[in-house]
Amino acid sequence: MASTHGVDLRDNGLMADRRYLKKMTRYWAAEEARATVALQDALASEWFDYWHTHLDWKGRGNRHGSDRTAVAAALLRLLERAVACRRQDTQCWVVLAPDSGQSALFLHSPNPQGTPWPHPFDGATWDIEAPDWLAPVMAPHHQLGRWGSAEPRLLVRVRA
Repeated sequence: MASTHGVDLRDNGLMADRRYLKKMTRYWAAEEARATVALQDALASEWFDYWHTHLDWKGRGNRHGSDRTAVAAALLRLLERAVACRRQDTQCWVVLAPDSGQSALFLHSPNPQGTPWPHPFDGATWDIEAPDWLAPVMAPHHQLGRWGSAEPRLLVRVRA
């Protein structure tokens, strides 16, 4: 089984080329490492005003289903790291966009900018069923939602 961090990279029974999977596994590991450094730097801040980091700056997750899953898995690991800091005043969530280059981890807290806190997630529908490409990387304590109508985005947060 081709995998990255325990995630099956087969796409609906069709296996991507082994060389491609090997190359992309290295690529996603490097991108996750960069995002982890950005998150660690950000967590030193006293407050957040919709701070976010993207994992897939180049939009490579749009190429293959295994890549979309890899982007989601890495962002969910970042979410777990952010939540593990146990900052009670900070909301953490992941947005999974149709264009994987727009998918990101968000942090938000009370801040001097005056933006609403907690973020209300107006219009979000929570506790939806995970699509096939996302289900393998969702944990039982994750709450999945959908937000938007024109190009809906998936939201993932840790249940309260």
